[in-house]
Amino acid sequence: MENKDFRNKVPCDLCSKTALKSCLVCLASYCNDHLQPHHTVHALKWHNLINPVATLEDRVCKKHSKTKEFFCRKDKSCICVVCLRDDHVMHKAVSLEEEFKDRKTKLTRVKKQVKDTLKKKSAMVQGIQNSVTQGRQEVDRSKAETIKAFNALVGLIETQKVWLIQLLEDKQKAAEQQAEALIRQLQLEITEDHRKSTELEELSKTEDDFRLLHGLPSVPHHSNTTHCFIARAQCLLHVETVRSAVAKMEDTLNEQMANIIREVNLVDKEEPVKEQMQMEDVFGDELGNIQRQHAKNVTLDPSTAHPSLLVSEDGKQVSYGGRNREVPTNPKRFDSLHFVLGNEGFSYGKFYYEVTLQGQTDWEVGMARETIGRKGLNVSLSPENGCWTLGSYSGCVQANTNPPVLLSLSEEPQKVGVFVDYEGGLVSFYDVDTRDLIYSFTGCAFSVPFLSNLLSFRIYRTRIFPLFRPSTEEDSDCAPLQITPI
Repeated sequence: MENKDFRNKVPCDLCSKTALKSCLVCLASYCNDHLQPHHTVHALKWHNLINPVATLEDRVCKKHSKTKEFFCRKDKSCICVVCLRDDHVMHKAVSLEEEFKDRKTKLTRVKKQVKDTLKKKSAMVQGIQNSVTQGRQEVDRSKAETIKAFNALVGLIETQKVWLIQLLEDKQKAAEQQAEALIRQLQLEITEDHRKSTELEELSKTEDDFRLLHGLPSVPHHSNTTHCFIARAQCLLHVETVRSAVAKMEDTLNEQMANIIREVNLVDKEEPVKEQMQMEDVFGDELGNIQRQHAKNVTLDPSTAHPSLLVSEDGKQVSYGGRNREVPTNPKRFDSLHFVLGNEGFSYGKFYYEVTLQGQTDWEVGMARETIGRKGLNVSLSPENGCWTLGSYSGCVQANTNPPVLLSLSEEPQKVGVFVDYEGGLVSFYDVDTRDLIYSFTGCAFSVPFLSNLLSFRIYRTRIFPLFRPSTEEDSDCAPLQITPI
């Protein structure tokens, strides 16, 4: 259906009908009727027919007026057979059909990656929505329980307050009743005392000796009623006692509330971190995390480069010059193998760098101890000799173990990332474009033991350096091996 809609937009060059095919040789589009000679005439059968296109002139080389039948992978352009012979003879070129199939394969892979990413993002959106809903439900339950707990606490405090006040009131009422009884008793005693006082006053004024001698009224005993009242009429509850008890309850409540609020704030701080980790798990692949956390600036050391290698001024590119140059001789320089080391050596931690290999037909990339042999041809790239490298030889990529491991890759990587964990003894190689792990050296012995005295060995943390070898084909147009920014 899609092709039919596409054909409807291209008219036949010989009539008003819709074109069925376009001819790359005739550079014209034909309907079914006018296409018949291409099926019946022998001289036309070899013509290249494709689905109809409206811009056939774009498929013709403007310089040579020839159909573009090839694709130069170095220059990323479509070329004709004359361009291939004159300007791109040393470049890697393939037919348009082969490049088209390759692009379709890559397109399928990219579509799958995009589809997977969309699926992950959709799952994340759903997860976030579910988390928000669940969070709202949890908050509502927490609010309800909090209100219930505080209402119970307030009710308990209110009950205890009412009970204490009622207790005070009852005690005061009992004291008042006792006071009233004492007052009544005292009033009776006062009346009796008044009577006695009057009687004594009259007796003191009498002139009748016989009456005074006849009998002296008894003096009333001192009543203990007053002392009894004073002993009982004391404060039932000191205000300071209440204040102290309430203050203690307030401190305890504040302490417990501080603990609760601290716990809530701690969860509030931990959740974004947890959420960020979940986001990284979903969106951030393994290579992406390595790139963000461990990327280092790596440059080339010209003093180690083989005399035939050309190192750029910025120390980011190296290429094969074709012949040995006049360079100073020094112990660090490779004199037989076409290697160059990085300026930066590492003896701890984790680090990562990337190299672009586009246009390189054979190459080597990896890490090497600073003690690697620099002179002569007897230099082994095996881990036993302090080299952990990946290389391409005649179109085959291999890990230089002992013996080497030939890697089965769908296509040769154009950009390689190298990750090193010194303490973990790990060197890993990644295809940056596909985000895939190519190969990992594990259990790497970066540090080497040495005899510190006659009785003991010690471990010396040897520095390791990035190692590079560009393509050494006799081709001046070969692109250099480049250390690329991340």
